[in-house]
Amino acid sequence: MKPQRCGLCGQRSGERRCPTLERWICSACCGKERGRTVRCFPACPYLTEAEARWRARRSRELAEAWAIWQKTNPELPWPYIRALAEILAAFLHRTFATDIEVEQALSDLDQALSPIILVSKAPSALGKTLSSALVPLAQEGKVDPGELRTAVKALKDWVSRWRIAEDDRRFVRALLGTFPPPSEEPTLIIRP
Repeated sequence: MKPQRCGLCGQRSGERRCPTLERWICSACCGKERGRTVRCFPACPYLTEAEARWRARRSRELAEAWAIWQKTNPELPWPYIRALAEILAAFLHRTFATDIEVEQALSDLDQALSPIILVSKAPSALGKTLSSALVPLAQEGKVDPGELRTAVKALKDWVSRWRIAEDDRRFVRALLGTFPPPSEEPTLIIRP
């Protein structure tokens, strides 16, 4: 059987079957178009493998960048920033979001934590989710509202400076790589 040409570029040999397009494509087009012009199925093995590599790389970048950020800003509430990042990662494991959407969600959370409520527009879905999880903790006195709000503002500002146009999910991938989802494997308890 003669190898098929890539269904996207028509130049190279199509060596992988794209589950979304239902045709053979080359690895170069798969990598270039994945998540941009082709909305891949979440279970696509090529997407899963590439996303794991992206997350590992971005996680290392985040660790290095945060070490510098923490060193130059020791006055920030770092336990709150780390906890906020971990909570955000837990939500991001269940929903797709870009860095701009995370930045908007943090703005929404900042507004929800503000003692002065000015509603200019409805909060984003991720912003509502973050607010519903964290605002009650501040209202009940389980977390310091001022420290939490400072952490939210600092993280929002940092994300806006760290994100890049070439990867609209740089921060999201870094968080997902830094805070992987909890294992769904059941634990085996053996009693004597």
